This record gives sequence, C-alpha cells and structure tokens, in this order.
Amino acid sequence: RVPNLDDFNALSDVADFASLVATYSEGLPRFAIIMEPTIAGGPNPGIQLACLDSSLAIAPLFKRFGSVVITSGTLSPLDLYPKLLQFEPCILESFNMSTFRPCIHPLVITRGSDQLPVSTKFQDRGDMGVVRNYGTMMVELCRTIPDGIVAFFTSYSYMESIISEWDGMGIMRQLTKTKLVFIETKDVVETTLALENFRRACDSGRGAVFFIGCPWKSVRRNQLRSTLRTSRDHVRRTLPVHAEPHLASAARVPPNPIPNSRTGLPKL
Repeated sequence: RVPNLDDFNALSDVADFASLVATYSEGLPRFAIIMEPTIAGGPNPGIQLACLDSSLAIAPLFKRFGSVVITSGTLSPLDLYPKLLQFEPCILESFNMSTFRPCIHPLVITRGSDQLPVSTKFQDRGDMGVVRNYGTMMVELCRTIPDGIVAFFTSYSYMESIISEWDGMGIMRQLTKTKLVFIETKDVVETTLALENFRRACDSGRGAVFFIGCPWKSVRRNQLRSTLRTSRDHVRRTLPVHAEPHLASAARVPPNPIPNSRTGLPKL
C-alpha cells in the first residue's frame, strides 16, 4: 500500500507516457517523440509525445455524445476541419463577425532603445543586452500606457530567469514605481488571487502589469483567457509577448522509431 501517491507523480507520468505509445503502436506515424536536451540557461531536459492526429483527441467526445457543436472564430477554412477530425458535419455555417472596438495593432520590435538587436533565439535569450532591452521596453510601456498590461513569456523557467535578471538590474524597482506587478505561478490559488488583485488595481486606477508564463499551458488558462476577453478596455491595454513559442534548436525527433515487437514501445 502506498500512503502518499504524490511522491510517485513522476512515475505515474512515465507510465501514462508509455501507455499512450503502446496503445497506438500500429499508428505510430501519427505521433512524434521529441527529445529536448539540457541547454545552458534553458529548461530541464525532457521527452515529449506529440500527437499529430487531432482526430484521436476528439474521437472520445464523438463517441460519448450524440450531438457536438464546434464553434470558434478561427475555424477557417471550414471544410478543412472535418477532414482533420475525420467526421461528417450535419450543419456547416460561417457567420460574418464585426468588432465594436478598434482592432489590435501589432508591433514587432527587433531593436532596443540602444539599437542593439533583440532576438528570441535560444542562444540569444541569455544575452544581457537582450534581457536589458526587454526590461527597458517594459518600463517605457508602463510609464506611457495607463491601467493594465499583460506580458506573456514562453515558459515559467524563462519568465523566472528574466525576472531574476531584471531584479538585479533594478528594472523591477522601476516597474513598481508606475504599476503594481503580479506574477503567475504554478499554484492555482496564488494565480487566482493575483488575477483578482490585478483587476482591482486596474479598476482603482493604480494600474498593474501581469506576467504570464507559458499561456498555452497556464494553470489558469481558461480563467486568464476569459478575464482578458471580457474585461473592460482599461484592464488590458497592451499584451507584450516576450519570445515566440518554438522548440529548442537542439531538440530532435528520432527518425522512424521502430516499435518493440513485445511491448509496442519505440526503440529510442
């Protein structure tokens, strides 16, 4: 008998990973095994099982329910998704949409205030010039833009390292002079409180900046997304994104992994 299952979470993840690979051993081309080694200043090494066939993920939903409604503002072209998800739609409709406020104005920054280039490449992320220019940009945005600012980072580890460097450079102290700073953590309760206080700071006119690590894996992703979409304009006026999401340049996909004839698991 195991008294505390939390001590074996890592073993459970490995077992789930192996079970997934073995379950679809015959359709292995629909998956990719991605290995990310340790990179200086980067996240811990890891191995991922990436599903390349979205129909596998949605099949249990179609099996359980007789009627399924799929809606989104990004389902375009419509005739492509039934092919990807392998189903025959009963009704396929597209509606013209309009916004009641000005559209987003994107701005891509390639150089800092000192004219040094800023890049999202892994080999450049630890460069102090890049870190300093990102911090200077945040300080200027907080001084110029009222109310709320939300800043996205590609991962929790990258966000933590950037904030640590900014603190050493005195950038965090400059940020707190103009706005309150809230940081998302992996703890659900802490992030919920931070999000609520972020909204209160914006509503009171004090202004705030919210740092989010890895938004597509956020512990409160749905709540964050709902808050940003439904909040009044003053709660989030600017959404800076620090580095675009992509795999580490040293990550590799094993070519044509051959499943073991006895276990069904690939030989790496």
